Amino acid sequence: MALIAKSRDDVLGREHETVPPLFASLFSDRPSVNVDWRAVDRAIDEALGCLEEDCYVGALGKFREAWTLSAARADLREKVHEAAIAAAESLVEHNWRVAEALLLETTPTADALWAEIASRKRADAIQLALDDAGRVDRDEYLPHVRKRLAEMVSLYPAEARLENRLAALDALLAERVAEDREKNLRRLYLFSDRLDYSENAETLRRFAELVKPFAGPYQDDRDFAVVFDGVRELQATLEHAEALLEESRPRDCLKVCNDALEKRPNNVLFRRLEEKAKGREWVSLLAQGTVDRARAFQAQAQYAEALGEWESLRGIDPHYPGLESEILNCAALSERSGGLSAKEQVAEAVQESEFVVLADEQAEIEPLPSLVDRPRANSLPLGIRISMTEEAWNHFKTGLAATGALLLVVLVLASHSQP
Repeated sequence: MALIAKSRDDVLGREHETVPPLFASLFSDRPSVNVDWRAVDRAIDEALGCLEEDCYVGALGKFREAWTLSAARADLREKVHEAAIAAAESLVEHNWRVAEALLLETTPTADALWAEIASRKRADAIQLALDDAGRVDRDEYLPHVRKRLAEMVSLYPAEARLENRLAALDALLAERVAEDREKNLRRLYLFSDRLDYSENAETLRRFAELVKPFAGPYQDDRDFAVVFDGVRELQATLEHAEALLEESRPRDCLKVCNDALEKRPNNVLFRRLEEKAKGREWVSLLAQGTVDRARAFQAQAQYAEALGEWESLRGIDPHYPGLESEILNCAALSERSGGLSAKEQVAEAVQESEFVVLADEQAEIEPLPSLVDRPRANSLPLGIRISMTEEAWNHFKTGLAATGALLLVVLVLASHSQP
C-alpha cells in the first residue's frame, strides 16, 4: 500500500495541470475494501459503458472504484491500469482533459500518452489565444487581450503564430491610440475655440479641469501642450487687463485688449472688457477736463466756480483720487472770499472801500464793473496802467480782495481825471 501511494504521489507531482475540481472530488481517498476480482471487472465494465455514452463523470467514478477495489492485488491493479490507458488513448484525440484525469489517478508511467496530452493541451491553448485575439470587437478589450497574448508568447516562445498575432495586435493598438489622440486633440481645439464665445470667465479659469476627462493624459504631448499654454496665456492676459482697469488705467487696459483681440478677434470676454475700458477712458477724459477747469478757476481765485467744478466731478468720477480733500480745500477758500465770484469780489471791495469816483458833486458811488467797462481817456501811461492792473489781480488771487480793489480804484480815478 505504501508503494502504491508513493507512485500515485509521484504522478500527481508531475508538471501538468491539476485535475479539474469536479474530477478531483471523484478521486478523494476512501478506505479500501477487500473484494473479489468480479467486483473489479464489473466496475471496469461499467466505466467503459459510461465512456461509450459520453458520461465522463460516471466513467471516472467507476475507474476510481475499480482502482480502490484492486488495491490489495497487484494483478487486479495492473488490469485497471491497462483499462485506464486504453480508455485514455481512445479519449485523447477529442477529450484530452478526461484522458489526463484517468492517467493522473491510475497510471504513473505512460510517457507517450503524456506527451500526446501535452501536445494537444499546447495546441488547444494556442488556438484559444488566437481565437480570443481574433474575436475582439470592442477597443476597450484590446489591452486585456494583448496582455493575455503576451503571456502565451512567453509560455510558448517558439510559436510563430502567437508572435505574429501579437505584432498585429500591437499595430492595431498603436493605430487605435493614434486615432484616439487625433479625436481628443480635435475636441480640445473645439473646446478652446468655444472659450471665445463664453461670457463666463470661470470657464476659462477651469479649462484644464473641464477637459481633463479626454485631454488630461496628453498634457505632456507637444500639440496638446500648445493649446494648454495658449489658454493659460489667455487667462493671464485677461487677469492683467482686469487689474489695469481696477487701477484706473483704462488706456493701458485697452492696449492689452486690442493685442488679445488681434489673436482671438471673437473673444467675448475681451470684447466686453474693451467696451468697459472705453467707457472708463471717456469718464477719465471728462473727469480730467473738469479737474483742469477747477484748477484754472482756483489759479484765478475764482473759488466759487472752482468749487462748482469739483462738485460736478463727484457725479462723473466719485472715486477720483483726492477729490474730497480738493472739495474741502476749495470750499474753505471760497468761504474766505465770501463765496463770491472774482468779479463780484472786486465790486464788493470797491463798494466797501472809502474811495469813490465822483462825476460831479452830487455823484453817487458807481459800481466797479460799469467803471471798468466804460470807455475813458487814459491819463496814465500804458505801462503803468498794465503794471497796476497785474498787481491788483495778484492781490485778488491771493485772497487780498480789499487791497486789490484799492489799487483798481486808484487806477480808475487816475484814468478818470481829465482836464
